[in-house]
Amino acid sequence: MIAFSRRVRADARYMHPDLSYVDFTLLRIVQDNPGVLAGDLADAARIDKSTASRQLTALVRRGLLQRTGSGGREGKPLELTPDGERVTAEALAAQQATVAERLVDWSTSDVAVFADLLARYNEADVRSA
Repeated sequence: MIAFSRRVRADARYMHPDLSYVDFTLLRIVQDNPGVLAGDLADAARIDKSTASRQLTALVRRGLLQRTGSGGREGKPLELTPDGERVTAEALAAQQATVAERLVDWSTSDVAVFADLLARYNEADVRSA
């Protein structure tokens, strides 16, 4: 599992030259949950709120995220900017191409088993959160 985790993080450098693994993770969470608050995003990414705050501030400065609406004590809702949508889509496409390339020689049944096991692994992760 350690090798798998390292490979995922290393591959992030090739998904998009302007995104770290954490950047991509945060952008994907916002993409899937428009209007998410910073604290909820930190929980979803399983990172400390102060770390999330620094990362989000950098993404806002880079024009990939925007804080919208009026915020209460929890802060303002977050949404992707048009540039954020574009960069996230490019990185996701690169990630999907990398996975497809790695699985090209796998049989359909092997891919199905892998997908089932990965879904089971991710579900266990959600339950333990």
